Amino acid sequence: MRNPVPAAAVSSEAPQASPDRPLDVAHDRDGGVDGGGSHLAPSAEERSGLGTPAALGVAVLVGLAWGAATSGLQTVLPWPFSGLANAVSPWVAPAFAVGALTRRSWVAAVAGVLVCLGEVGGYYFVSMVRDFGVNPSMVVLWVATGVVGGPLFGAAGWCWRRVRSLRWAGLSAALLGGVFLSEGAIGYGVYLGYAGDAVVFCTLGALLVVALGAAAPAARAARAPGRGIGTAMAWLLLVFPLGAAGQALLRVVA
Repeated sequence: MRNPVPAAAVSSEAPQASPDRPLDVAHDRDGGVDGGGSHLAPSAEERSGLGTPAALGVAVLVGLAWGAATSGLQTVLPWPFSGLANAVSPWVAPAFAVGALTRRSWVAAVAGVLVCLGEVGGYYFVSMVRDFGVNPSMVVLWVATGVVGGPLFGAAGWCWRRVRSLRWAGLSAALLGGVFLSEGAIGYGVYLGYAGDAVVFCTLGALLVVALGAAAPAARAARAPGRGIGTAMAWLLLVFPLGAAGQALLRVVA
C-alpha cells in the first residue's frame, strides 16, 4: 500500500485531474500551454488587466496624448530621429501596448482603433493650434489607416500577452517589429533614400522582435526565450513582405 502524498507536496504548476473534471491542460508542441485548444492563459492571468471601460478610456487618452506629442516632436527631434514623429509604426506601437494591457481580445481590438483615431485627432488639433494647414484628404487617409491597423495591432498586443503558444506570441512580436523594419527598409530606405532614418527604424524593429520574442509570457512559461526569438524571426519571413507591400501601397495613395 502506497503512502499518501501530502497536499503541500503537490505543485501548483502541475494541475491535477478530479473525478468530475478531467485534466485538460497539456503542453503544445511550441512549449506553450494548451487548454483544450484555446491556448489561453490561466484564469488568474485572464482576470488581470484593464476591464472594458478602463481599457477604452486609456486608449482614447493615450491616442490623444501621443498624437498631440507627435505634432510637437516633428519640430524638436534631431536627425536621424525626426522620422519617428512622421511615420506609421510609432503610431501603431501604442495600440499594441494598450492591447497588451486589456483583459479581453475584442476590447483590445476596439481599443486599438480608439488609440489610432485619437492619435489622428490629437495630431491635427495641435497642428491647427500651431497654425499649420490641415489637408482633409490626409485626415481621411490616416483615419482609414487607423481603422485597419488599429484592431490588428491592438489584438496583436493582447495575443502577445495572453496566448500561451509560442507560435502566436511570436507572430505578435513579428508584427510590431516587422512594421518598423519594413517602414525603415522600404519607406525610408528605398522610397525616400534617408539612410539615417532607415537605420533607426530597422534597429528599433530588430530590437522589438528580439525583446518581445524573448519576453513573451509564452516563452517565459516554456523557459525558452531563444525559441521565442526564433519563432518571431521565422514569422518575419511572412510579415516583412506584407509590410513592404503596405509601404508601397501607402506611397501610391499618399
